[in-house]
Amino acid sequence: MRRKGIVIAAVLIAALASQALGAELVNMEFKQAPLGEVLQILGQLGGYNVLVDSSVRGEVSFVLKDLSVQEALDLVTKTTGYGYQLVGNTLVFASEERLRSEFGSEGVRFVSIAHVAADDARALVSMVVPNVRSFVDAKHNLVVLYGPEKDLEVAERVLRQYDQQAGGKAVPAQALPQETPLKAGEEQLSFYAVPIEYADGQGILTMLRHLLPQREFAFHPESGLLSARTTPEEWETLKVVIARHDLPELALKGILRSADQAVALVEHEGVSHFLKLGDELVGWTLTEVGDGTAQFTQGERSFVVRLGR
Repeated sequence: MRRKGIVIAAVLIAALASQALGAELVNMEFKQAPLGEVLQILGQLGGYNVLVDSSVRGEVSFVLKDLSVQEALDLVTKTTGYGYQLVGNTLVFASEERLRSEFGSEGVRFVSIAHVAADDARALVSMVVPNVRSFVDAKHNLVVLYGPEKDLEVAERVLRQYDQQAGGKAVPAQALPQETPLKAGEEQLSFYAVPIEYADGQGILTMLRHLLPQREFAFHPESGLLSARTTPEEWETLKVVIARHDLPELALKGILRSADQAVALVEHEGVSHFLKLGDELVGWTLTEVGDGTAQFTQGERSFVVRLGR
């Protein structure tokens, strides 16, 4: 499931950021990476929180070597036609027109919304406190408020109360169906079941039916369980086959290296993540970053993702 309402500074690359503020140079390689994600990783490497306006669009592919973060930041924004402004400790990326119209000498506050859509929260602010202008980062469900300080206090309080009340609604959990054990057949068949965590369960079901058409298989979408009626020996082989195919769909969009650190920009279910060696994503640990590749490990299992895939 796609994560919503994540805080803008949820992924800070502290180790690299402290180095980037100094004189150390970095190398970057991105292939068809969303421009907003590239700007976010560059800003975070500079030690800032980052807000990317929805007007920033497009994908970029480039290789930059031996540049400081500041040089890379200036080069990427100038060549793509966007700008940035530092508000407190937050870099705001947007078109030059948006930056001029939305930010000035008045106060600015950042409010993260966890339970309601940022656009809905913005509409509420416009209705209750019309003197406050708002700027929405829909991806992170973040609302930026801009206006007189006295009005900002009211707007922020209204937003937080609105969000808390929306978060109080309980969502009933779905009960998982009970599996009925199958009786052993003449070949001493047994019932087995394994959860499909990442892949398309129906796709794996079709593959197993092709491998052993004489056996019974079923996939239960409600519980995510794949069940089989096989011999113990067949099941041991099938477990290996399932493990090789039950992998998360990850797309490697970029790699950034400094002298002794590496960061990978990885996309999962439409959401991008900045990962250092040792970081986890959906239960898998980034264990190696090579030339255009990233390796993920979970226990004794591992797989490699290539840049642009």
